[in-house]
Amino acid sequence: MPEETEATAPAYTTWSPPGPRPSFSAAVTAPEKHFRSDMSCYWIVKGTVTNTGDAPGRNVVIRFMLIDDADDMIRSTETILIPRFQAGETKMFTANPLPGDCDRQYRAEITVMHDIP
Repeated sequence: MPEETEATAPAYTTWSPPGPRPSFSAAVTAPEKHFRSDMSCYWIVKGTVTNTGDAPGRNVVIRFMLIDDADDMIRSTETILIPRFQAGETKMFTANPLPGDCDRQYRAEITVMHDIP
């Protein structure tokens, strides 16, 4: 009886064409705590994103995150979509008010994703 062998699936790879491509750098401010009239809290976060690459970015997704310092859990997010982000361009953003608990400490982070050109 012939011995059966297990087939191993090939490793998943993302093909990216050669040539110019976008690349992004991002910076975010410390969250600013604000109080509403009902004494609940929200935070304002500002960020700057630059396409440091040599090609425009398509379908660029910028995600602001308010992260709880105590447990590293994401408390709230704001997502911004930019259909086309030119090479060398810098954009400044202010996230919509991000809700949080008044008695917690938060930090802000920003991530940038885009389609492969």
